[in-house]
Amino acid sequence: MPWLSLLLAAGALGQPLVDTVGHTDRDRQVYGPAVRYIVNDPLRGVHIVWKAGPGSIRYNFRARGEGWRWNDGIPVNRYPRNLGSMDVDFESGTPTIGVDFVSRGEHRIAYFRDTAPGAGSFVETAMDFGGYQHNIVAASDQGRVRFAALLGDSVYYRTTHSYRLLGTAGAFPGHNVFASRQVGRFGYAWATSTPDSAGALVLAETPNNGSQWYANVILTDSVPSPYRCCLLGASGVYDSTKLELVTCLYDGVDRSRSELWHYAKYDSPPWYLIQHVELPRSVDIGTEALAACRPSIGREAGGRALFVVWEQFDPENVDPVTELARADIWACRTLDRCQRWSRPVRLTTPDETSKRFPCLADVVDDTLRIVYFADRVAGFSEAGQGPSTSNPVVYLRVPVDILFPGSACELPPGVLPDPGTPWVTPTISATTFTLRSPRAGPVEVYDASGRLRSIVPPGDERSVFGAGLAPGAYFIRPASAGPLRQGPVRIIKLR
Repeated sequence: MPWLSLLLAAGALGQPLVDTVGHTDRDRQVYGPAVRYIVNDPLRGVHIVWKAGPGSIRYNFRARGEGWRWNDGIPVNRYPRNLGSMDVDFESGTPTIGVDFVSRGEHRIAYFRDTAPGAGSFVETAMDFGGYQHNIVAASDQGRVRFAALLGDSVYYRTTHSYRLLGTAGAFPGHNVFASRQVGRFGYAWATSTPDSAGALVLAETPNNGSQWYANVILTDSVPSPYRCCLLGASGVYDSTKLELVTCLYDGVDRSRSELWHYAKYDSPPWYLIQHVELPRSVDIGTEALAACRPSIGREAGGRALFVVWEQFDPENVDPVTELARADIWACRTLDRCQRWSRPVRLTTPDETSKRFPCLADVVDDTLRIVYFADRVAGFSEAGQGPSTSNPVVYLRVPVDILFPGSACELPPGVLPDPGTPWVTPTISATTFTLRSPRAGPVEVYDASGRLRSIVPPGDERSVFGAGLAPGAYFIRPASAGPLRQGPVRIIKLR
């Protein structure tokens, strides 16, 4: 049987791995877009930073071939500071962390820099001029570091002693900054929240470390969709001089319906749809969120592949305490440099936690490296949405071969179900698999050797199975002919 060959060929797939690198009492890690909380330095190791509590920042480091240096991270700051983001200068290997704080009633910004790669001994440097806040950092080639910060309702380019007004944004922190690892190019993107231009996504770019600037561009004017309102900014990565952005958009009214879009500068047209999500309007996802949102993007080192990770709310998994939908982490990839995105895969299994604020390390080799936060009670305790809890900071490693190749628009024959008959949600599952269609009929479950493990009857609304099976790769297919193809769907079981 041709599909049995597929099973045998897939037996050597890598498995996702999960570590807890620390804990946090902060439910709301970021306000706007996914900013950089994790960096994969190909030479030295992985850096992670997070908000640990009110005014408290913690850091952890994993050197190549070693474990995490500290069981629960190490404090970065002695005095109260608010975390902006982190980046690592690949020349020296030392992380820089942007922060802000209040001194004598005035907002100020600063940054911390480690004394050596992974040393955990941070030295703070204050930045001149007062009034700035929400300090985001990016590191370019040859150790150049630049910042993006808000002053009032405007976004500014910042260095230690210089600044440049980039544009009006609004008081909500929807800004971000990205740097090329090869040349001195920086990109600044922000979502506007002013009454006269709410929801626009604006890009400013400098090709030479801030010496010269291109004209600002309103990117959302060209999106080929009725979803053109940007609520939470964008994340980005450079392929030398070409900027790849990913953002979440909606219609400006209904946050239960959203789309993820990829913007590729210099492509024509520059926009590529990644995901469209519609939740029942009765589902409450809380504040500062869309149905699918906060994507972050990574690039294959030395290659053409791109990867996107985001949080997406599950209308069937509602927290009984806050009555808010819980979220899971999803991902997909493109093999041909943004021409077609693959079918999305859910990386986490619905359970009694809400997985929020994922950040993908922008350098990807054969593994996606992701940090996210498993909230024990859905919602933000800082906003009065439930109690404060101690939540794990999770480091997730996902082999890239687990993600579907191919295209979201052109499904490979013999591998996936026909479009319009979504009988299985592709998931990296902790314990069970779920059939989503009552019309699917019986299905057969095979292990990676091609051995039949079980036959599952159709459920009234959905069938859950997989308990008792050992971790590994499994394949399911319809037991009889019908509107579904005979090709199997691959499912990865963690434990």
